[in-house]
Amino acid sequence: MAFEREKVKSMIITTELEVTGIVHIPPGGRLTDFLNNMAKTFIPVTDADIKTKDGRRYHTDLMQLNKDYIVIIIPEDSIAL
Repeated sequence: MAFEREKVKSMIITTELEVTGIVHIPPGGRLTDFLNNMAKTFIPVTDADIKTKDGRRYHTDLMQLNKDYIVIIIPEDSIAL
């Protein structure tokens, strides 16, 4: 049984990676509340484009990202170019 989730396209910078993908949060929830949930160590990111520190690039349909390594997370709609 799948749980309904809100999709938040985000840029995530970890200690080793730069990830752009979709974070799935509970409907009506906030990204910060989801990240502060101590019961969950990993967050699912779908349709993820990954760039390593040495410039290698990957794509995956699903990855589980350990929250302990997240330095910055920015919802795409908050990024001004």
